[in-house]
Amino acid sequence: IREGKVLHFGLSEASAASIRRAHAVQPVSAVQSEYSLLWREPETKIFPTLRELGIGLVPYCPLGRGFLTGAIDENSRFTTGRLSTLPQFTPEALKHNMPLPHLIRSWAERKHCTMSQFAIAWLLAQAPWIAPIPGTTNPAHLDDFLGGAAVSLTPEELEEFEREYGGITLMGHRADAFTESQIDK
Repeated sequence: IREGKVLHFGLSEASAASIRRAHAVQPVSAVQSEYSLLWREPETKIFPTLRELGIGLVPYCPLGRGFLTGAIDENSRFTTGRLSTLPQFTPEALKHNMPLPHLIRSWAERKHCTMSQFAIAWLLAQAPWIAPIPGTTNPAHLDDFLGGAAVSLTPEELEEFEREYGGITLMGHRADAFTESQIDK
């Protein structure tokens, strides 16, 4: 930093306090954190700081690890792999949380897009400093995700969606206990 070789840098899973401390040393360009319609905690934990300091957000898992795409339903079971360790993906939580993909599906039909595209469009409509990074190894999925940038939501539609979303109570944390203990609070 002193030599001028660090022009831009970002943080991952940083708390508001850590973002402020880092920004005081060298302006932070972006923060990467999980954020989606399935996990909205950053809105209350770090958004005010990001907005105040002019820092971008790069949300990972913007499609809720597939839950917001319709690829996972209440009958899905995960006995191995990452999803098997996450509280949001227990059979009980999946069944409880199904109103969310149902809501997304209804809005996707209304907006003539896929569920993935609606979930990404919603993220992009939250703030101009949000750039989601949906992961995929499938080129067809990538094409689908990119289509989310072409879906626009009016302020009135966003308000209506928020009213409907407000009637949904989600169950399950995004991370297992060990992973959560490693995240900066």
